[in-house]
Amino acid sequence: MNLVVAEAIRFLANILLGIVNFERILATVERWADKEIASAEKREGVVAELSVIGIELSESLCRAGVELAVQYRKKMAG
Repeated sequence: MNLVVAEAIRFLANILLGIVNFERILATVERWADKEIASAEKREGVVAELSVIGIELSESLCRAGVELAVQYRKKMAG
């Protein structure tokens, strides 16, 4: 069941953000995932890094992409 939900999240993210943008967001989330800091700090770090690497999305779409990537990772792990 988790795999089905994960793929639904990926499909939605690809529609909302574009495939390339979601892949870049997901890769950035994965880089930050193992850091020994609070989740809120990780999210802020990811958003800041995405603006530096040139993701051209509004801040709200960028944050939505980060949340979708986090949920995708959780579903894939569980």
